[in-house]
Amino acid sequence: MNDGVVRTVGALLVDAQGRVLLGLRAAHKKAWPNHWDAIGGRVEAGETPAQAMIREVGEEIGVVPVVFHELGSVAEPRPDLYGQSIATLYAVTSWSGGEPRNLGDEHARIAWFSEQQLAELNAVAGYDYQRFAKLAVERRIASNE
Repeated sequence: MNDGVVRTVGALLVDAQGRVLLGLRAAHKKAWPNHWDAIGGRVEAGETPAQAMIREVGEEIGVVPVVFHELGSVAEPRPDLYGQSIATLYAVTSWSGGEPRNLGDEHARIAWFSEQQLAELNAVAGYDYQRFAKLAVERRIASNE
């Protein structure tokens, strides 16, 4: 499908305390520089969104999603700045490979946020991460993971 719309994925990892992991996008990134964002990136040719999410999480934070749930898809809120794209977001409630760590240069840093801390962040990529983080935490609780 070549409709000019970029397909991306984002993973919201949820830890045992109900906190969500986000990455602070590096200053050199074209889209949403210096903004907190889900871990993820572009879906490559031949990949499903789930495959892309697993690959991106491994590349960016060094863990492998084991249990995950699709939360939904959202359009880029600022296509005038960043182009047309659709992001498929996932709750990742279990992973292997130890503690997530920042790898490469995609993010200046990564951090865990409670629901309240997330609500207080100013520089967040334009997706409704507060709502999606709440859904991700609810998925973890519902799954009793």
